[in-house]
Amino acid sequence: MARYFRIVQARWAETAMDGEGARIHGGRWNPEGLAAVYLAESRALAMLEIVVHAPREILKLDWRIIEVTVPDALIEMVSELPSDWAELPSSRGARILGAAWLKRAGSPCLKLPSVVVPAEHTLLVNPRHPDFRNLEISAPQRFLFDARLGVSTVALHKS
Repeated sequence: MARYFRIVQARWAETAMDGEGARIHGGRWNPEGLAAVYLAESRALAMLEIVVHAPREILKLDWRIIEVTVPDALIEMVSELPSDWAELPSSRGARILGAAWLKRAGSPCLKLPSVVVPAEHTLLVNPRHPDFRNLEISAPQRFLFDARLGVSTVALHKS
């Protein structure tokens, strides 16, 4: 069993695992039109994934963290990454790989490296896969970002 984490604004907590946000907007590993959920292998990585994508002022909003326990047998490992997988903004190759995996529906979870911390992993989850129901999803818990995140050290020393 492996534990993964997802941090979302409180207003999205009840639907955080349905994949609709990624279906509507797309993501690094999925094109628009395909539902997917992104999880991180640690609370810290889940935090960093928010921090690098969001304006700092939204860190003050009401957030929730969801812990997801995944049986190891439900996690597929990616065998080969596209050469452009870590490009910013997200790469075409990464979306093609993710779309093919989501459509094939061979497993509910695909373990992938994080662009933010390449030695750590994210989990791409297919909420439409029949084995998705075998993931243990915790009730959302309140989550607070440290007020120092997003503040330069120069600003901290001036206060």
